[in-house]
Amino acid sequence: GYMELIQKTGDYLKTLTGFQHISFQPNSGATGEYAGLLCIKKYHEENGDAQRKICLIPKSAHGTNFASAAIANLDVKVFEDSLLNDLSEFNQYLSAFQDKLACLMITYPNTNGVFQRDINLITKAVHENGGLVYMDGANMNALVGIFQPGKVGFDVCHLNIHKTFCIPHGGGGPGLGPILCNNKLQPYLPFPSN
Repeated sequence: GYMELIQKTGDYLKTLTGFQHISFQPNSGATGEYAGLLCIKKYHEENGDAQRKICLIPKSAHGTNFASAAIANLDVKVFEDSLLNDLSEFNQYLSAFQDKLACLMITYPNTNGVFQRDINLITKAVHENGGLVYMDGANMNALVGIFQPGKVGFDVCHLNIHKTFCIPHGGGGPGLGPILCNNKLQPYLPFPSN
């Protein structure tokens, strides 16, 4: 019964996000971030790009993003959100990192409630520079049913089940931060996964 419940919930979450794979291993959003970033690191290492350690994070990102990237031993570079509003300027910024870019870690919509325009072009630019894109799903409650991160170029995200889907949380209550990803990162998911 438990396995059926987990399987069906995973299938629903994959449909909602547009991703193909999920792991329920992380027990919070923060551990989801950490697990997702480790998947990105392992992906680069296995593809002969161990030098890719720069994690770009806009200033408006969810507060745990900076800590998770640091704990994952990534080199955190913080930038102004306004950079995301000018694609040519953003592309120029990305090119400065050349073969050291690991990922862009972005909260979408951001902590201020802003949906970056052209998010699909932002993710495309990161990919063109050899990086991957992590979406912090802390604000996914604003997107459920209208937006699938897996369809616009995000490679991995976590969901705060205790926020977006309203299970009891706080005061020591349960939390859950599963991560979802595309085929590229599936081999690096923590087990169990599906």
